[in-house]
Amino acid sequence: MAITPYVVRRIGTGNNNPDIENFDVDASQTIATGNFVVVASGLLQPATSSTTGEIVGLANFALENGASATTTKDYPVLLAKNSVIRMNFTNAGTKKTFTTADLYGSAYGLSDANTLNPDDTTGGFLQVVGFDNTKLTVDVVVTAAAQYLV
Repeated sequence: MAITPYVVRRIGTGNNNPDIENFDVDASQTIATGNFVVVASGLLQPATSSTTGEIVGLANFALENGASATTTKDYPVLLAKNSVIRMNFTNAGTKKTFTTADLYGSAYGLSDANTLNPDDTTGGFLQVVGFDNTKLTVDVVVTAAAQYLV
């Protein structure tokens, strides 16, 4: 069963509340709650399978906007910095499961805005820190080099 990615816990902070920042959204974007989002020219867009960096975090809103960018900074994002994020992974490719040897090692990319692609380690930015092969979920951290807000 597919899940919406969410913050499981914070790392190195005194509380478990994720940091939230509000953004404007680029024109002609469809963003769902839980999508990984990136910034291009200061405006949010959903992450894609070709995303290799500048992850902001997880969208805490849903929006399907028109041909104009938003300029109200009303769109909250749960920042990826210092967060462990639980998300689904796809088992449609060659790599279908994770083992303890995969923990804290390779950095993986996305197959869409909210699913980890275990076969994509070129330009990856998600490090696996936990997994459940039965539920097809992984707990990940966004590598420091790929964090937009530090």
